[in-house]
Formats: sequence, C-alpha cells, structure tokens
Amino acid sequence: MLNYKVVPYVGNISVKQSSHDAAMAIESIINDYSRHGWSFVSIDRLETAVNDPGCFGINAQKTTSYIQLIIFSRAE
Repeated sequence: MLNYKVVPYVGNISVKQSSHDAAMAIESIINDYSRHGWSFVSIDRLETAVNDPGCFGINAQKTTSYIQLIIFSRAE
C-alpha cells in the first residue's frame, strides 16, 4: 500500500528572476522529500471556490483560487 503526501506550492519569483529559478525551487522541494523516502508523483493544480460572506451577507462574493500541489508517495 502507498502513502501519499500533498504539498502546496506557490511559485513566487521577482521580475529579475526567470522560469529557471521557479523550476529550481520545485526541484529543491522534490529533492528534499526524496531524501526522506518520498517519490515524486506529479504536480497538479487544485481549483478552489472561496466564499466571502461579506458583512451580514451583504455583497457576498465567490471567487476562484488556484493552488499548485506537489504530490509524493512512498510504501508503508
């Protein structure tokens, strides 16, 4: 049986950085979890509805948020 670990990831780079810097940050996370026995499975995007009830239900809004998830697995 496999155990799974799901790690949220937000890639933040400055205007002086490149996509290479974002990729290196993901690589660092993957390598760190690998050293602890986890195998990389995939990176997925989770769409989440965020409900803001407003004040007393007035001006209630629903927005969509996207979260990147890095998924790992390892045997029990």
